[in-house]
Amino acid sequence: MQRREAFYSSTEEAFIVIRITSPATSANLGSGFDVFALALSSPADEMSFREIEDGVRIVAEGYPIPASAEENIAGYVAIRILSAKGIDSGVEISIKKRIRPKSGLGSSAASAAGAAYGLNELFELDMDREELIRFSMLGESRFSGAEHADNVSACLCGGFTCVSYSPLKAVSLPLPEFLEYAVVLPEVEVETRAARSALPRSVALSSHVRNLGYAAFLIAGILTGDPDAIRTGMRDEIATPVRSRYVPHFEELRSAAVKAGALGLAISGSGPACIALCDSSSGGGRYIAGIMKDFYRDRGIECVTYSGKPGDGCKLL
Repeated sequence: MQRREAFYSSTEEAFIVIRITSPATSANLGSGFDVFALALSSPADEMSFREIEDGVRIVAEGYPIPASAEENIAGYVAIRILSAKGIDSGVEISIKKRIRPKSGLGSSAASAAGAAYGLNELFELDMDREELIRFSMLGESRFSGAEHADNVSACLCGGFTCVSYSPLKAVSLPLPEFLEYAVVLPEVEVETRAARSALPRSVALSSHVRNLGYAAFLIAGILTGDPDAIRTGMRDEIATPVRSRYVPHFEELRSAAVKAGALGLAISGSGPACIALCDSSSGGGRYIAGIMKDFYRDRGIECVTYSGKPGDGCKLL
């Protein structure tokens, strides 16, 4: 694996190409709205970067995304970085978009974080974790309507991450060996901006206190390897009751997954994808994914599933 790979044009001028993978992520995990996220081992976008004379050029394949740099999340982040860092040249970004937009699996975060990570490598900018997150958040804010750092932090750091906004910090926690995930993505779309606007502007103190307890239990369960604590920690009284209306048969799906052995089921980000955390010794990820696929297909709803161990963050190919 090489950090920088040189290629030659027909005029024998060398140019550098950086190739990376940028993973899907699942945010909130029940109780951790805008704070918790998990990097997945699949699906993932592939991106490559090469320096050009000026401007930002987007070349895309896979799921359709805007070709205009200003309207493309990766392109917008690249424009902001080039300007902020005083870089006179430009960049061509080639994207194999394998994370479905409007899925709840951090498709926009993969583009935003991938762009920040790729430009950092291409131009050897030596940005630290927080600076990469800040630039990635600019892309999330422009296209989702809110500066949230959960997905981009997991995308950059890998594994399970917690974020603080004031000051901006991200922490990646060690995960218990047994932890796996199963994701089901039904063939419906949810607009992130709409799903955020539907959330309550205020919550009852009692709901806040209970959710805080759930979040603490999720962290405790991950750090101590306690499946029962993780099960408690995936509850949510704030975002899920509102967002579940966008997910077909959510409550029945959750009951089916938990009955089959999942530790819990949560709406992934804004949805419609849902993520189950699983114990590999009891209803592992692949098995639970199969249960959820059958659940939807029995109801005439097409879907795709993903399962595995939590994944790494952005990395060089």
